[in-house]
Amino acid sequence: MLSALVQSIKKATLFRVAFFVISASVLSGCFGDDKQYAFITNQLANNVSVIDTTSNQVIKQIPVGESPAGIALSPSARMAFVTNPDSQTVSVIDLETLEQTKEIKAGPGPVGIVANQQGSEVYVADWYDNNISIINPESGEISQRISVGQSPAGMVLDEARQRLYVANRDDNAVAFIDLESHQVVRSVETGEAPFGLALTPDGQFLYSVNVQSGDVTVIDTREAEVVTTIPVGEWPYCAAVSPHGKKLYVTNQDDSSLSVIDVASNKVTSTIAVEDTPEGVDTTKDGSRIYVANWGNGTVSVIDAATEKTLQVIQAAKGSRAFGRFISELD
Repeated sequence: MLSALVQSIKKATLFRVAFFVISASVLSGCFGDDKQYAFITNQLANNVSVIDTTSNQVIKQIPVGESPAGIALSPSARMAFVTNPDSQTVSVIDLETLEQTKEIKAGPGPVGIVANQQGSEVYVADWYDNNISIINPESGEISQRISVGQSPAGMVLDEARQRLYVANRDDNAVAFIDLESHQVVRSVETGEAPFGLALTPDGQFLYSVNVQSGDVTVIDTREAEVVTTIPVGEWPYCAAVSPHGKKLYVTNQDDSSLSVIDVASNKVTSTIAVEDTPEGVDTTKDGSRIYVANWGNGTVSVIDAATEKTLQVIQAAKGSRAFGRFISELD
C-alpha cells in the first residue's frame, strides 16, 4: 500500500505518504471535567499518543491497527475512531478507558475520517475505492457507500447544515455531500491536490489546503463559489480555524512551518517555525494554544496563539500525523 501511494504522490517518500492523515484529541471522563486531551496518531509506531494539554505530558500510548492515520471524535458517545490504512480497518477507542475496543473492517484505503457528535455515524474516505463509507460503530457494519471523486482524503462535517465536505485530491476539487440524500450536490474546483479541509464556526467558509500548488482555496459554502486563493508555504497539508473564527492555521511540510492567516482579509500575517514535517494542527477550546503534530521527528509543538511563540515540544512517537481536529472536551 505504501509503495502504491508513493508512486501516486511522486514527491512523497516511503515515510511521507500523503494519504496518511488525521489525528484527533479527546478528554477522557476519568481525568476530570475541566481538562482537554490531544489524541495523536503515530503512523510508524502503530499507536495513538494521549496528551494532557494541561501538563503537556503524554499520559498513555494506545495500540491500534497498522499505520494509523485519521482520527475522529464523538464526545457525546465517549468514542474516538482511527483509520488504519495498512490493516484496512477503523479502530474504535473508548474515551473512558483509553483502550481500543474493536477494529472494524473498512475498504482498501481508509484515509480521512469524521463522525457525528452522537457517534452513531462514522464517515470514512477511501483513497482507492473513491467513496465514503458510512459505518455504524455499534454493529461494525458499513450501512452505505457514497461515490465521490478521485482519491478522497480530508473531510469536514457540518452537522447543523447536514453537509459533508470531501477533498478529492486527484480531481482538484471539493465535493459537497447532502447527508439527507447521501448524494454529491456540488463540486468546487480548487488548487492542485487538495488534502486538508477546515471550516469556519458559522459554516460559511471552507478552506481547502492544496498540497502541490502550495496554496489554500477559500470557498463560500452558501454560494459554492471560490472567494480567493491564498499562497502559503511549500507542500501545505492540514488546516484548523481558531474557535473564534478569526485565524486560520496551515501546516507547511517542506518549510517546517505554520502559516497564520487572518480570516477577515484572507492574508498570511505571520509564519511560525515548527519541527520537522508538520502535518496535523488544532487548537485548545479557548484558542489560546496551537498544537502541531510533526511527522519528521515524532513530536508535537505547543504554540502560544497570542505571542505566536513555541512554548514546548512534546515527544509523541514515530510518524506523528494528526490530520483533522484532535483536541476536545467530552460533553
